[in-house]
Parts: sequence; structure tokens; C-alpha cells
Amino acid sequence: MRNPVQTLVATIIVSLMIIGSLNLISFAQASDSTSENVPAPQISESHIYNKQEMNGNTAQANYDNEAWGITIDQGDMNMLISARNYSNPNGVYVDYGMNFMFSIGGKNYIAMFTIGQVLFKIGNETVIVPLKNCDGFQVTYSPVIYDGTIPTLECNITYKNIRIYADSPDSTFDLSVINHIRGDWNQTSIKVETLLNFGKMNLSQYAPGESFTAEIHYIMQLTDPDMKNGSPPDFNTIKPSNYTDSNLEYNMTKDDGSPYTLSKLDMNDSFTICNASGAYPAMGYSCIDPPSNSGSLVQYNPNSRVVTHGFPNLIYKDTLSMKSDPEITVYHDRVTNQSDASTLWMPIIAIGAIVAILAIVSVVLLKKRKKKTG
Repeated sequence: MRNPVQTLVATIIVSLMIIGSLNLISFAQASDSTSENVPAPQISESHIYNKQEMNGNTAQANYDNEAWGITIDQGDMNMLISARNYSNPNGVYVDYGMNFMFSIGGKNYIAMFTIGQVLFKIGNETVIVPLKNCDGFQVTYSPVIYDGTIPTLECNITYKNIRIYADSPDSTFDLSVINHIRGDWNQTSIKVETLLNFGKMNLSQYAPGESFTAEIHYIMQLTDPDMKNGSPPDFNTIKPSNYTDSNLEYNMTKDDGSPYTLSKLDMNDSFTICNASGAYPAMGYSCIDPPSNSGSLVQYNPNSRVVTHGFPNLIYKDTLSMKSDPEITVYHDRVTNQSDASTLWMPIIAIGAIVAILAIVSVVLLKKRKKKTG
């Protein structure tokens, strides 16, 4: 026969084992963070109409006629992927935008990536097609799925029925921007897959079989909110440290003189063409220039860069669609676990259970609450 003390000790041990099996107390912790799951991001969606953007200068501020976006929060990092129909004193615009706010070396930065137009070259004609020629846009996103220890998700934005000629609703195409996002401990990679669908293209002045080229123009810039370089549009924008026709880098130096990379854009010139027979690979081209060389593009600040991604050898009435995939990588401070009410309460629940065990000499079974994902 066990005495009451032995019974009490045995009961506490069994109870602690039960609590441990429910993950309320961690008996062992992995020493190597690479074997741990990176904290999952929190996802939220917004869809607003008729709202003034606040930038300190109401006379020059954008007015959002419609803005639809996905916000992705992971620790101290925040990403906004959006489609906007907005107006300002210069006119009405539609664009795709990605703003990534992050910290590296304890300092805050914002990486910006924008698409505002598509360009076609066919015969002797060059046609600039702004996204504002679309009938509207739609945003969708996937749940977070882990690839090993790394959370991934997908956010898609489709611009519907973009008129090649502003006054001709009978000749249109669709543009989808598919964002594949991987959030690792110290870097986040975004594959920006662009899909052009030509099924509704009607260029009656050209015969079927005519070869044409499509170009997508991007604007990329990196800003330091604490930097003061004068007045807009060039204030607080960091000049790239290096760029080629397919690569753009921002390299900085820490206080101790050691270098580190903030952000990087890699253009992949291979792309896929689809026609009635199926899909086949093709090779395109890319170039990166200061905005002064961009010609028709809206004049962004001089430290931004204009990225041209070109897709030649498309065949009118034969090419149904084409797909490309540049990649943006942002390097940041280590991701930390986000504050979560269920996590914060776990130690308190465990302590409360032990107190209850000591008081009534019984086994307390606790059911772990399942955490919802965004």
C-alpha cells in the first residue's frame, strides 16, 4: 500500500506527463532553429471605395476610387499586395503594387514594386496599354501551407478586359499577377508570375500569324523612412548599389563596416507560351534603366528603376497566353513568434492545473485549444 505522499507524488508526475503531451509545457526544445517551423504569417483582406490617402499633403494625395489588397504580417514584417483604381491632380490610374515593410540591422525599410502598363509591338506599331483601360480587377489568395518548415501562400490579382485601344472594347486581354510567397527566418522570396491571356485580342488590321512582342514594365524602389533627401518624389529613396539587365541589388554597410544585402530583384528571361497544341518554352529579354530612360512611363523618383520584361515571337491568333516569373528577395531581421493569446495563456493554464492537482489530489485533463489560421 502506498502512503498518501507517494500517491500525491505519483499523481503529480502522471499529470505533468499528460500536460506535457498536450504541449502546455515544453520538456524539450530544439536547439537548431532550422528544424523549427517558421511562424506562420497572419493574413487579412481589405476592399475599400472612395477614400482619401493621407500623405501630409491633401492637395497632392491620391484618392482611392477602389483599392483591394491583402496584408501579410509576419513578426515585425508587413507586406501589402494590392490593386488600386486611384486619382490625383494628374489623372486617373490603375496599378498593381507590392509594398514590403521590414527591418534589417534594427533599421526600417520599405521595398516597393509596381506595374502600371503593358506594351505591344506588332508590325510597325507600338501600343502602350495602361492598366486603367481595364473593366475592373479581382483579388484572391490561398491559405498558408507549409513547405517543410517554411510557410507559403499565393495571392492572385487579375485585371479583366484591358482594352488595347482605349476606345475599342472589342479588343482586350487579361493580366493576372500571381504572387508565390515564401517566408523564411531571415528572408522572404516572392515569385511574381505574370500571365497574359490573349483569347479576346482582336487586331483586325493585322492578319492571323503576325508576330508580336509583349512587354511588362515594372517600377522598383527601396525607401528609408528616416532618410531626408529633399522634397518628393526623390526624398528617402535609396539608390541601387548595382544593377544589370537582369539583376537589381541594394547593398548597405552596417555600423561596423560589414556589408549586407537589403533587397534583390532577379529577372528570369525564360517564359512559357500556350497555344491550342499545348505549352512550350521560349526566351525573352529584360533590361533595367533609370526612369529618365523610360520614355512613356510616369516619371518616378530618379533613384527608382524601370524594369522592362519583354516576350517576343508571340503569334497573333495562335498564342493564347504566356507566363513569366521574376523573383524579389527581401532580407530582414530574424522572424520572431507573434504574440498569440493562446500561447501566452499556456503557462498560466499549466500552473493552474498543478495547483488544482495539489489541492484535490486528482488528475486534471486539459484539452488543447486548436489555433485558427488566417
